[in-house]
Amino acid sequence: MVKKAIGYVRVSTSEQGRSGLGLKVQESDIKEFCKNEGIELIKILSEVESGKGFDALEKRPVLSQALNCAKKESAYIIVNKLDRLGRDVAFISSLMANKTPFIAAQLGRDADPFMLHLYAALSEKERELISTRTKAALQILKARGVQLGNQTNLNEARLKSNAINKKLASDFARTVSDIIDGYRIKGLSMGNVANELNKLGVKTRRGGKWHASTVKNIIDRQK
Repeated sequence: MVKKAIGYVRVSTSEQGRSGLGLKVQESDIKEFCKNEGIELIKILSEVESGKGFDALEKRPVLSQALNCAKKESAYIIVNKLDRLGRDVAFISSLMANKTPFIAAQLGRDADPFMLHLYAALSEKERELISTRTKAALQILKARGVQLGNQTNLNEARLKSNAINKKLASDFARTVSDIIDGYRIKGLSMGNVANELNKLGVKTRRGGKWHASTVKNIIDRQK
């Protein structure tokens, strides 16, 4: 029976880490789960993803600390969702082989190894689909003349009639929404989605930088 636990939370970007919003949601979920299940929550450790190769324990010093602490206390590791541990099946399997049990609050305390492997596989597939959709959308944007990584504006589009401009805006929104949807599925706020688009070098239809308001405009246009 689970009596004690170490909470582990992580966010995928430094921006989320600074805002604390992603961390607070995860912490709240873990605290509520432990309270409802009568589990003593010893402490919660938080980590900010540093980049590629994060699905490797040597790249996760805080997770390593959580595992060591859990072993010392004979406690479980608790996360709010399985993908907070990782989206790679092999990595999740390696954690299971580590002999330190963990619980994903979303799945409940009774989730068996088969269920955990299944959800890890689904999470990995979701990550691959998001990556594929993002790459495809970027290629379409390039083909349509949307410049990536510079300040070129779509001057020709501005000179055309309102009807043509509206069509261009709709086409642009339809294409870039694939990228936005991918980030929204991962739980990013509109502001963080804007930051990610700016990092990719994707410009708005008028060649400017993305903000939460411009991301919202795209989402609203697709409703």
